[in-house]
Amino acid sequence: MIKLFRKVRQSLLEENKLRKYFKYAVGEIILVVIGILIALQLNNYNSHLKQLELEQEALKNLKIDFDFNRTELQRCIDALKKNREDCIVILQHTGERFTDEFKIDIYLPAATSTELFQPQNGSLMDLMNSGRLGVIRNTQLRNRLSTWLPLLDRLRERENLSVEFDNNIIRYVFKHGSWLNADEVEDNELITALNLPPSGFNANNNDMLQSIEFENIIENQIIFYTLMLDRQEECMENLIEITDLLDAEIE
Repeated sequence: MIKLFRKVRQSLLEENKLRKYFKYAVGEIILVVIGILIALQLNNYNSHLKQLELEQEALKNLKIDFDFNRTELQRCIDALKKNREDCIVILQHTGERFTDEFKIDIYLPAATSTELFQPQNGSLMDLMNSGRLGVIRNTQLRNRLSTWLPLLDRLRERENLSVEFDNNIIRYVFKHGSWLNADEVEDNELITALNLPPSGFNANNNDMLQSIEFENIIENQIIFYTLMLDRQEECMENLIEITDLLDAEIE
């Protein structure tokens, strides 16, 4: 093709047909420009397709992680609500409300069982650490993803405080009760498999119900649980929005 253009050009020059030559030269330039524009357009199109592929891959990986996080957080919320309800039942039998029929051993583990949320954030961390979070075009989704880790930090602070209070209650039972008695009725396969013997002491955990100190401890744990549930539900709102946006963006 180039040889053909060259021959035509030489032929026109030799024949002294400058006018036709200039027209031909302009046409040749236009063809070259059109070819360049087409090549650029194809290159841009291919780059766009590649970006879309990268985005879809990122969205699908995020969906796997955040579906897991949503399920796991809901499990923690349900468990923590149950623990809080059990602690309230304990408070209903302290002091003058004490009755021999009530057995605290069934409910005591709930007072020391803070449920810790263990999220799965590998895909999000990979995008953030590599600076590729921008591959996600949806601005709202990017903003929600950016707020996820700070929300987890707030939840972790509350979890740490609640775990610390768990340990306070455990130490109280060490001094004033029997964990063997509580473990005897604990519905936990690991503990049951140990076949622990009954307590060698004539201890009754119900006696703790007559202590104002124990009542205060349980009341405080209910508050700690409530504050942590507030943080968990804040995270859940964010999670629901993220998973809904991911569903809308995945093709």
